[in-house]
Amino acid sequence: MRARATYTPRVTPDSAAPSLPRPAARGELTALVRLAGPVVVSQFASNALMLVSTAVIGRLGEAELAAAAYANATYSLVFMVLLGMMLAVGPRVAQAHGAGDRVGVARAMRGGLLLALLLAALALPLMWGLAARLPALAPEGIRADLAATYLRVYALGLPPLLAFTALRGTLEGTGQPRTVTAVALGGVALVSLLSPALAFGWGPLPTLGLAGAAAASALTAWGTALTLLPVALRRAPQVAGLGRRRSEVRALLALGWPIGLTLGAEGGMFSVTALLMARFGAEALAAHNVALQVITAVFMLPLGLATATGIRVAHAAGAGDRAGARRAGLTGIGLAAGVMLAFALLELLAPRLVLGVFVSVGDPRNAALVGTATVLLSIAALFQTMDGVQVTANAALRGLHDTRWPLLISLLSYWVVGLGIGALLAFPLGLGPRGLWFGLTAGLFTAAGALLTRFLRRTRPAPSLG
Repeated sequence: MRARATYTPRVTPDSAAPSLPRPAARGELTALVRLAGPVVVSQFASNALMLVSTAVIGRLGEAELAAAAYANATYSLVFMVLLGMMLAVGPRVAQAHGAGDRVGVARAMRGGLLLALLLAALALPLMWGLAARLPALAPEGIRADLAATYLRVYALGLPPLLAFTALRGTLEGTGQPRTVTAVALGGVALVSLLSPALAFGWGPLPTLGLAGAAAASALTAWGTALTLLPVALRRAPQVAGLGRRRSEVRALLALGWPIGLTLGAEGGMFSVTALLMARFGAEALAAHNVALQVITAVFMLPLGLATATGIRVAHAAGAGDRAGARRAGLTGIGLAAGVMLAFALLELLAPRLVLGVFVSVGDPRNAALVGTATVLLSIAALFQTMDGVQVTANAALRGLHDTRWPLLISLLSYWVVGLGIGALLAFPLGLGPRGLWFGLTAGLFTAAGALLTRFLRRTRPAPSLG
């Protein structure tokens, strides 16, 4: 039985397609890079917030690093679903912008802010409830009291993060990403000051340790969202009537819940992998966290390219240009794959150089941690190119408002193939941490192939009538 797609792009002959320009392959690459540049910087800045926090926590000690990794894995199980739902704002804005509908742009943004408020009201009590349960759930070797404190404080940054996603989707979807980049970079500067100041008690501030690092992240999230809010509001006209906002919220939910579950499936694979990794001890979990931070940092490049690719695809789809949508998607997918291949080679050839950003590789006390992280990083090099393909193909499908098939693909790839193979290799077959990461490899390869195939089918040229 064929699943019903949520959107079918309007198809017009190339000669009759409306106003947006449709560059050829080289022109598309130029347009994509021009849009992707500030988006990639914004992605790096957003990830740098976590990197700074991880670097500070790593100086607090291995127990704190493992506790934060366990708490973040728990947090991500919920947050990735919510974030995916908010990502529906970007495609809604971009297609309205491609069709020249300024009111549609404004309606999507304001509906997104209302959706962020509703989701945060539901999620915060859930986060605090999970924090209360951590002492009963955490495995031996993980300081559950530290993990619970970190999760309670860190979750306070959830509402502004969701709102920021709606605002960011509005500005990037209308081809104006530079303001987002500036605000995101400001957030990095703020957390770089607040995190060590609150964790180590600079000047008159108290020494809050792990809770201080979490508080710095939450405060930074509030600062960036409140800074971006008036800028985005000035860019969009007022939309009359709360009823229309509610209607837009329903439309965002219809588009966004499969995106949320798709991201939850992928993020959940990594989160459950971290929870399973804890069974091998705090040292293995800390090594997993360090290696994961490396590949997450690298992943910001294809993630930024994916965002820009989805916007370009949505603009073309909104203008009724099927060929332009296909060209935009394939350009982004190819560029993301090439970038990830280059970084995979770097991680294979100089792993200690890469790991040295996150942990003192020369410290004898970290020898076992660095050894395990190096092995995991070599496995990551196997799947990173496919990771670039799957994230960009997924974003290209979102640009077409095609979200339900990607959800089914993600559930099968990550939860059946990825976690299934990983658990089998790690436990019954005795490969330990390596087995879990081989499972990640299998899941990402499966997702990349299926999502690319889906995009090619959705954008294949219409049959000629002549």
